Amino acid sequence: MHRREFLHALGASSFALALPGCMSTGGKRDGSVMTVTGPIDADAMGMTLAHEHLYADLRPYAEQIATPMPPDADDVVDVVLPYLQRIRSLGCRTLVDCTATTLGREPALLRRLSQESGLNVLTTTGAYVSAGGRFIPPYVREEDEGSLARRWIGEWRDGIDGTGVRPGLIKLGIENDPLDDIERRILRAAARTHLETGLVVAAHTGPWAEVEPGRNARCAFAQLDLLEREGLSPSAWIWVHAQNEADGRHHVEAGRRGAWVSFDGYRPGPAGAYVAMIGRMREAGLLERVLVSQDAGWYNAGQPRVGEFKPFDPLFTSLIPALRENGFDEDAIGTLFVRNPAHAFAVRVRSRRAA
Repeated sequence: MHRREFLHALGASSFALALPGCMSTGGKRDGSVMTVTGPIDADAMGMTLAHEHLYADLRPYAEQIATPMPPDADDVVDVVLPYLQRIRSLGCRTLVDCTATTLGREPALLRRLSQESGLNVLTTTGAYVSAGGRFIPPYVREEDEGSLARRWIGEWRDGIDGTGVRPGLIKLGIENDPLDDIERRILRAAARTHLETGLVVAAHTGPWAEVEPGRNARCAFAQLDLLEREGLSPSAWIWVHAQNEADGRHHVEAGRRGAWVSFDGYRPGPAGAYVAMIGRMREAGLLERVLVSQDAGWYNAGQPRVGEFKPFDPLFTSLIPALRENGFDEDAIGTLFVRNPAHAFAVRVRSRRAA
């Protein structure tokens, strides 16, 4: 049987056996990762989706406050749980929910989904000031970086909004070129938070792909430069949505500096563009700086039993087989989906001095 036919013939159970869901990170242990149910060893993350979304409220923040719309937890679980059970059957063990603090972050709901699905789930602290500012709460506009950092460190120490759930990463939303005042302020607050907590900084980086080439990279490197000036090692920062930068030389440059380069918008269909981006990093000897995910999911507030929920399984059923067909062996697959996420999300202070 031809290799392509063999891969397509695999059932869910045999396909799961081919994935590195139970692989160790190997080598030196990274320490712990903070999930919504508590800390776990980083090398227990297994096969990881590094950037996804379960539940969100995409109304402007002012509207969220004026007209609260708390989730119907039973309905959300009814809709979302089968998608999580599906990827667990395919070998997934951890999902990083990157929903930012003011886009409908619901820690207790995430904890329930984690418990019922058997997946490890991570949630966020931080601030999202992209999208023209429509998700910025007043306190982010008013407080200095010290006050913001104390807020975020408080969520790490005490849990989020009385739930006891602690964040596993600092999620920012940055989009301007050059950076504006509020973006520089939240970056400095994130640097302080990282140096106190060891949480990695994952920065949604705009603008999107339709703008001129190089602008996404300029925004990314401006962030990286600022964080380095604040004392962080580049390995404390994830370039979220790096696939929206068309010039792969910038991906290589970021990886060589030690940053995490996240190609996280994979969708069903031809996998050639993603194979090429990841392949370029492999050719440069930088596969160990790459994260891969889908930015999928998105149960949106106010839309019960929404038909637009994007499933999480295409990475397993489409992209990974395409990588294998293009010469990525099981060690490379394990690097991308097991070892790299464990290294990236491990709770560990990464300062320039330590680096």
